[in-house]
Amino acid sequence: MNYHLIIGFGYWSKTNLNYLNKKKIFDTIIIKTRKKYFNFSNGSTINNNQLKKIKEKITSIHICAPLKHHFSILKNYNSFKKTIVEKPFLEKISQLNSIKKIYKNRYFIVNYIDTFNPLIGKIKKSIQKKNYNRITLNYSKREKFYKNKNEFALEWLDHPLSLILLIFKKFPKFNIEINQLRKRNKKFNRKIIINYFFKNFELRIKLNCSKNTERNLQIDKSKYVETFHFVKNSIDKNNKKVYQSKKGSFDNFYNLLKKGKKSSIQNFEFHKKIILERNKILKKINKI
Repeated sequence: MNYHLIIGFGYWSKTNLNYLNKKKIFDTIIIKTRKKYFNFSNGSTINNNQLKKIKEKITSIHICAPLKHHFSILKNYNSFKKTIVEKPFLEKISQLNSIKKIYKNRYFIVNYIDTFNPLIGKIKKSIQKKNYNRITLNYSKREKFYKNKNEFALEWLDHPLSLILLIFKKFPKFNIEINQLRKRNKKFNRKIIINYFFKNFELRIKLNCSKNTERNLQIDKSKYVETFHFVKNSIDKNNKKVYQSKKGSFDNFYNLLKKGKKSSIQNFEFHKKIILERNKILKKINKI
């Protein structure tokens, strides 16, 4: 039997469960919340005696808990064949070094979900032509507010950072053009624009700069703007759709997991660079 454990039962956990429920990738899915374990298919609570037997059957674990719990969960749930942890992976490099000792020779994935998108190959092909002077990564979800001032940046920065490192292999110098803190009912949100300066072009990360929910990469070319939509899995040229993929990020992600394969970026050096860059940006944001 193919058993899968998901730790956490928030928004992203439920998004994965919706997909898994349709595709029937696992025979049995076990959910761990703060208070209990339960079987996702029938909602039945799992007691301690049942849990001991079930844990022997679990082959993969997906950590969808808040960032502050990742380190302790990874330390305590390290006996399974395959481990997936959601981004942001960890808070500190010291934590990464500790986790690396445990998992370096195992099947271990940090789920930078947009790096699994089927449009990545087409993005790489488009930028090889070098007929552009600006690339923009847009991530907006303005209606969501957070308890902590840095929580929005922590939750979203790894998406554009992982794409930059995947496509361009490095982080050049950057500046913070806009850093606006918004407050509503004792909760916070931010509008942030970060400019990276590559040799022949500028790359911008725009967080919460649109009133609409956005998740895309735009390439400003001489005659048109090419937009790659990571949720719709489609490509526009000057707002006209020119391509639609039949697959999405979840299809590629779970296909690799099923086959026991990993993409080239799934290594601890890549994860380390993401943590260092994210923390560098957070430090600058908090100084402004």
